[in-house]
Amino acid sequence: MARRLDGVVRRCYASAIAQGALLFTESTVYMHRELDVAFEIRYVPALADKPSTKPKEKQGAKGFVNPFLPYDERLHVAMLGGGSHHLLLNKYCVVPNHLLITTAEFRQQGEPLDEADFAAVLEVVGGLEPKQIVFYNSGEESGASQPHKHLQVLPMPAYMDVPPSTSIWARSEPPLGRVHTAAALPFAHFGVRLCEAPRPCSAELAAAYAAALGALTAAHGTDVSYNMVLTRTALMLFPRQHSSWRGISVNSLGFAGLVLCKTQDERALLEGAGVLRILACVGFPRTGQEAPPAE
Repeated sequence: MARRLDGVVRRCYASAIAQGALLFTESTVYMHRELDVAFEIRYVPALADKPSTKPKEKQGAKGFVNPFLPYDERLHVAMLGGGSHHLLLNKYCVVPNHLLITTAEFRQQGEPLDEADFAAVLEVVGGLEPKQIVFYNSGEESGASQPHKHLQVLPMPAYMDVPPSTSIWARSEPPLGRVHTAAALPFAHFGVRLCEAPRPCSAELAAAYAAALGALTAAHGTDVSYNMVLTRTALMLFPRQHSSWRGISVNSLGFAGLVLCKTQDERALLEGAGVLRILACVGFPRTGQEAPPAE
């Protein structure tokens, strides 16, 4: 699949759009600088009409239908891992070619990732352009909405080499392969710097994730929600205590530094309070750091 998946994704995306199976939503991007790094605030007014539902609420709702089992054939891109996972287009996207890696059999969103999950991730990113963000929303306060286990893959903005939060974290020169925190980030985080060449194998990624998750749960408990952001340079976990701040929902992309808002008032709130301080509010402020009021 290596290096030919880009074309398959583009063709599937165009076909799904033409058939009405995929709904692309227009948005406007604003840049916001903190700590000399450009954060992305994406204004998506159509999100104002989309209800915010957590996985357990959605799963327990009358008439709930799992969109991944069975999946819509028009959104299917490839089978992964010999059948353990599927690669699907995200039906509701604000960035073209937004992909989902779903387990073929039902598994609960929030279960720890395993080597098979990372093998599926490598199968996908190995066939795409190198600048991709892989993320996983785990738990009720993580910004997750679907109860079926899935990771997401998104093309990184062309003007970014690494996500803003990762860029700030990397300034502290984290050691290779060890869990590291950076004083500059005001919220709890557990990152592992990855070897870029050669790319880590699935077992090495699973080990890095397990080390970061072990450090996270030792500090915040085994039931805590968290976000994972994976790029070619780092794997980072961010524990969560709230899914939103003043109506602004935050998932893994928010902790990467790519934040969505539904109204211009929300955009003004983000820029006024500062993205990093809001992330400290929905996450866990580090000792000595102040978070804005939650109400």
